Amino acid sequence: MMKYPLRALAVCGPTASGKSALGIHLAKSLDGEVVNVDSVQVYQGLNIGSAKVPEGERESVRHHLLDILPPDRQMNAGEYRELALSALHDISSRGRLPILVGGSGMYLTVLLQGIANVPATPPEVRQAVAALPPDEQFRELQTVDPVTAARLHPNDTQRVSRALEIYRLTGRAPSSLFEEHRFSGGEVVALILVICRNREDLYERINARSKAMVEGGLLDETKGIMNAYGDIPVLTTLGYKQARGVIQGHLGLADLVPEISLHTRRFAKRQMTYLRNEPKKRGWIVQPQSAGGAEVDAGRAQATRRAKEESRAFSALHLSEVELVQRVRERLGAPMERTELWYVSIG
Repeated sequence: MMKYPLRALAVCGPTASGKSALGIHLAKSLDGEVVNVDSVQVYQGLNIGSAKVPEGERESVRHHLLDILPPDRQMNAGEYRELALSALHDISSRGRLPILVGGSGMYLTVLLQGIANVPATPPEVRQAVAALPPDEQFRELQTVDPVTAARLHPNDTQRVSRALEIYRLTGRAPSSLFEEHRFSGGEVVALILVICRNREDLYERINARSKAMVEGGLLDETKGIMNAYGDIPVLTTLGYKQARGVIQGHLGLADLVPEISLHTRRFAKRQMTYLRNEPKKRGWIVQPQSAGGAEVDAGRAQATRRAKEESRAFSALHLSEVELVQRVRERLGAPMERTELWYVSIG
């Protein structure tokens, strides 16, 4: 039987689905500690816009990989993986359960699967790519690697640039390199819980969170970061980008909450697409077994094609919090040879 040195529980799902609260509840119930898997929450001072758990709420459960970098210092996936592995080793060595909590699919994947062996980019290659305007970078990527270009948004300049650097360095499409790597094993096996909410509920939560962020001081937080560090890359992330638009006069104050809500809904959709497709790409075990496809609510099955598309949801295990804790405890008490992913609806 294959043995893994590390085992973890993970709480995933779209933004505003309740990951942080569930992660803390599970940590209290299962003698666990939380490891952040959010690519913005690693930065100091980015609290409101990243929906970071307030310090007062962390007192009952130890949290790792929050507030570990200044906002002008960029974290990459490889560095995150090394830090996360160190945290998992530390937590496990003390007989406690590591609980990965967050919505960064890339961070979760590199932690569980490892990273494709791509050489470091020489300065001259990085400078040559950086000299191109963003639209030219994206057009070149579409030509040399249409698969990666289709996956990335043109405004995701950091990942577009990195993909182009990899192509220029290796002469191969990044998608091809990563395809070879996708079923490789890692140093961690996990039980992943994906929180599933119906569309209306999730959108209400997103709208409420967007309003609360703005009312809670998102603009002041963004101004403070800009004053201290300038117009740094992390300010292109969701929430901060829209706040920066208001500060710079590109967006009206009245449009701030609607714009954050709109782009957050789009982001949540991409997150759930990842959580639908990633298990098949990685060979993970899925529960319930019918959850790999898009299940359509019976009451909407006769609607128009667009309505059907919008009503798609995951087939999920419907459990109370008590039942979920019991099921997780039982599963983690038995051997695990592969990562498993459960779609769960918590009542």
